[in-house]
Amino acid sequence: MKTKEKVLKALEENRGGYVSGAELADMLGVSRTAVWKGISALKAAGVKIYSLTGSGYMLPIDADTLSEHGIAKYLTEDGISFRIYDCVDSTNNVAKRLAAEGCEEGVVVIAHTQSGGKGRQGRKFCSPPEAGVYMTAVLRPEAKKVSMLTVLAAVAVAEGIENAGGKSASIKWVNDVFTDGRKCCGILTEAVADLESGGVEYAVVGIGVNVTEPNGGFDKSIKDVASAACEGVPDARNKVAAEVLNAFFARYRNFDKSEIAAEYKRRSFLIGRSITVVKSDSEIPAVVRDIDGDCRLAVEYEDGNTELLNAGEVRLKL
Repeated sequence: MKTKEKVLKALEENRGGYVSGAELADMLGVSRTAVWKGISALKAAGVKIYSLTGSGYMLPIDADTLSEHGIAKYLTEDGISFRIYDCVDSTNNVAKRLAAEGCEEGVVVIAHTQSGGKGRQGRKFCSPPEAGVYMTAVLRPEAKKVSMLTVLAAVAVAEGIENAGGKSASIKWVNDVFTDGRKCCGILTEAVADLESGGVEYAVVGIGVNVTEPNGGFDKSIKDVASAACEGVPDARNKVAAEVLNAFFARYRNFDKSEIAAEYKRRSFLIGRSITVVKSDSEIPAVVRDIDGDCRLAVEYEDGNTELLNAGEVRLKL
């Protein structure tokens, strides 16, 4: 753990109270100069820290600073460990490298921002600093769980947002979570096959949540379709990260496909709605009739034909 991370942990443990530079140096076994450099690095990274001559440094109660200690204090699930980075190209890419190197299930890669965040179908996922939670969990799932990982993640995100004190959350098939009628979360699941067993060697589930609106507002490319999940919630990013992981790993470890599918269907806002089914060479009007036990979308086209969609993209007709 770097000095700045040790300093942040100490301030988290004393959140709302001042800790002197000398006390921090003694606690961490470093020099006061090292403490000062750690504080400077944290401030440069956007961490809200107050400094007061004669009193020291304070992380205020309302500081929304994402950290391992900040997340851990809200965790109820065991077996989760973190790799936290200031900036990576993509948390999915880092998680896949760690998984290929043999890391255990339950490692979660978190970044304050991503330079090349990935969405579905090769799209870019906007990852502004100090506004979202961008994380990827490494899994080594049993075969029965693989097809449900994205669905499980969508349910867990919706539950986690609400458990963190955020807005009411719903799901747009396949894997977009909405608040206020707009998208607040994207999910990207990737897996690597084990050719010897015919199963999955590992899977990574990437989750990006717009927790608050970034300074200056959302990027112009998404401002008309994006929402923030937890405006006005103290310590929102730590809470969202923890509560999403709590919900995800609880359902993953106590896997019940029918229960997950029922909750996914309950949170869907597409049933009965008119949509456009996007295929490689066409866009076809349809009406959503149901979501089945495998979380496939049952649609009826204008000619009366029906189809069960396993994957793909649909657009809501306004």
